[in-house]
Amino acid sequence: MSAPISAKKPTQSEIDGFVRELEEFAFKAEQTLKKIEEDLEGNRGLFSHFSESMFTIRGTAVQLGFPQIAEIAELGEELALKGQSATQRAHIRRCVAALWDAQTTVKYLIVHHDRETGDEQQILMNRLQAMLSAFGGARPKVDQDEIEALLRNRN
Repeated sequence: MSAPISAKKPTQSEIDGFVRELEEFAFKAEQTLKKIEEDLEGNRGLFSHFSESMFTIRGTAVQLGFPQIAEIAELGEELALKGQSATQRAHIRRCVAALWDAQTTVKYLIVHHDRETGDEQQILMNRLQAMLSAFGGARPKVDQDEIEALLRNRN
């Protein structure tokens, strides 16, 4: 049985490459938010693109051992999905504002991944979590044991 991917500590060269990749996805997410702002209701479907960017950032951040980036990206992913299904302009606007906060913080943390984070990050996390709760909370999660049980029952 091979060791999990996360057990191997990435080299500095790998980290630098992943950070550049993360920056590209953060830039893509930023461009998507700008496009959504141009027509909040008409471009609501673009929230899925933002969510995909945050999903990718989260996965890469987990691989690199950057949990603070992964946590904020996950909240951004979930909020974007809520924004996609929002029917009131005010809700869409609130989602966009929260996603800008998430985007800005993720981008900062990617560039400064080697620095300690402060209380500001925890305040943001609490605010994003409160916003997500106000919109009905995150999607249900399936843990590894549940996945294995589903796969066993499938055969």
